[in-house]
Amino acid sequence: MSVLLEARDLHKSFRRTDGVVEVLRGVDFRLEPGRTAAVTGRSGSGKSTLLNILGGLDKPTTGDVLVDGVPLPVGDKNARARWRSEGVGFVFQFHFLLPDFTALENLLVPVRSRGEVTAADRERAGAFLDHMGLAGRASHLPGELSGGEQQRVAVARAFMNRPALVLADEPFGNLDAANGARLGDLLMALHRQEGVGLVLVTHDERLAERADRRWHLEDGRLQDAGGGAA
Repeated sequence: MSVLLEARDLHKSFRRTDGVVEVLRGVDFRLEPGRTAAVTGRSGSGKSTLLNILGGLDKPTTGDVLVDGVPLPVGDKNARARWRSEGVGFVFQFHFLLPDFTALENLLVPVRSRGEVTAADRERAGAFLDHMGLAGRASHLPGELSGGEQQRVAVARAFMNRPALVLADEPFGNLDAANGARLGDLLMALHRQEGVGLVLVTHDERLAERADRRWHLEDGRLQDAGGGAA
């Protein structure tokens, strides 16, 4: 099977006043197209750092990230920017919706970054809102939506540009258990519908168990925790 995303011997260090902190120490990772992986680990273990490197938001100190077998140039900001805008959708713990844009307009933000919004784009955004149970909230501003509704918009936005990969960093960390479970169902359904790769950083064991593969990050090293039941 082909490999969508691969990390080879990733190291990441940060220099602080009290010395150098080594966060990642030789991480290897791979994800096939359309598959899911969950990364667990204690707070501060480097999970978000790893996700940021895989998505091109940050670069490793040493090591390589490969997309479809081709290395992502560490020193090429433009190449990493193209990967972020064209190949990756992001979901963070906080929704980061634009407060003066409606729910529908927020979904169209990734589309605007690459050019003119078409009728097909608006139709796709409307279908996503319907999938998320927000068809009647399209014209509402983020401040008029509940926390769970805001995060549903953020999840749908990650899929708008038809990315090859969606990276989700504790996507339901600010939600109660019931809303988190519902949004987990919606996220997994969108993943299957769109056929994209999905990497989840999560403390939620129930969500992690739904992934095809599980990884655990500890002491800067990624350990294979086996398969799940997506």
